[in-house]
Amino acid sequence: MGGKKWLYLVLAFACLAGILWFMPTSAALKPAAKASLAIAVFAIIVWVTQALDDALSALVIVFLLAALKATDLTGSFAGYSNTALWLIVIGFIMAACMEKSGLSKRIALFLVNAAGGSAIKVYWAVALVMAVLSFLVPSITARTLLMLPIILGVGQAFGTKPGESNIVKALLFIVAMSGTMMSIGVLTAHVGNPITAGLIQTATKSTISWSQWLKVGAPPAFILAFVSVYVIQLMWPPEFKNLGKGQDFVRTELAALGKFSGMEAYTLAVFLLTLVLWATDSFHKINVVIIGMLSVILLLWPSKGVMTWKEAQQKVPWNVFVLYGAGLSMGTALASSGAAKWLAGTMLSPIVTMPHAVQMVILIWFITGLQIFFTGGGPKTTALTPIIIAHAVAIGANPLGFALILGMNMQHQYLLPVSNMPNAVAMGTGHVTTKELMKTGAVMSVLAAAFMTGVVFTYWKWLGLVQ
Repeated sequence: MGGKKWLYLVLAFACLAGILWFMPTSAALKPAAKASLAIAVFAIIVWVTQALDDALSALVIVFLLAALKATDLTGSFAGYSNTALWLIVIGFIMAACMEKSGLSKRIALFLVNAAGGSAIKVYWAVALVMAVLSFLVPSITARTLLMLPIILGVGQAFGTKPGESNIVKALLFIVAMSGTMMSIGVLTAHVGNPITAGLIQTATKSTISWSQWLKVGAPPAFILAFVSVYVIQLMWPPEFKNLGKGQDFVRTELAALGKFSGMEAYTLAVFLLTLVLWATDSFHKINVVIIGMLSVILLLWPSKGVMTWKEAQQKVPWNVFVLYGAGLSMGTALASSGAAKWLAGTMLSPIVTMPHAVQMVILIWFITGLQIFFTGGGPKTTALTPIIIAHAVAIGANPLGFALILGMNMQHQYLLPVSNMPNAVAMGTGHVTTKELMKTGAVMSVLAAAFMTGVVFTYWKWLGLVQ
């Protein structure tokens, strides 16, 4: 561990101790609430600074929750029994099966090839690929990594040099940033979405269905994403009107896949069945996780499935599972102990008399600005959603609608190379500089917050989520 990380770790423990020893208890901030608050501050410092590995920080958080009596032992591990956490595991296994079968690559190449070689059309074809894959590949990181070799192959085919092609830059930004915007609209498309649903379920005892999330999130998310593609096109206009050899590369790659295989057909059938069941869950009332479990069972079934469990378990980032399980436990402790209610009353008191819609807008801009402190929408969701829910209850707003809208807006992470994994992947190609990414990310952040401000006063108000 480097010197800076030691310093950050000391700071985290110092803040933990300072809150425990020096912050006075009160009727609103009882000992369990104070302990929960201290652990939350410790967690945020560790997550922002990366002073500890994700999984290790999670183990420390679970230990502190029990040791400092922020909750009981069962409550310390409660996050791991939350169905939303298992939806993340299901998503990664489904994404891995889609990749192994070759189906996702075939879909991507087919849609890019349909652009016919026009550079501008390729921008929109890649955006369409990301839109389709948002439903089929339940991981924004997996979708980004899938598109990366296609984009770089197109660039290499027409002889671009790293850092010199607007086409490659634009395509990377469309995948990383527009693709993240699309993730907001589908419950299974981003790791932060099930976390939001899980925290809402814990606090309100209401389950967010896949179709309900789609109804609330998909229209604004996909409209915003396609608007962002147009803005990226203006910021990074193509240097060529026609891709030329780049299009030849796509056709060659598509031809190399050969005929549609039996494994691809089986994978497609399972995914279509899953999507149909998810989309109709408001009718048959089968939980989204149960449907996902069925999909994984079919994809891993002996002799017929796409991969074995031994292969599948290697595709699941278990550190993410351990981290978000601890985060859900911490979020539950913040809510049940009264710490979230105390924080909401303390931090958000200046806006409590404003109309609910105005408060939502202020919070959307606030949490978008907080992206500089978080390395992903997931940790931000885990840290802030309990406070948002407590604030909604305190002002007499519908906590489900309030938390659902603001939970969706937690995913605006575009500004820095470390803001989310797709940005890091884009930076790793050598085709994008930090300055270019930050310039584009700043525009996308303002665009997203401004667009969602309009949605608060229109679409979400029409749905009855904004009072």
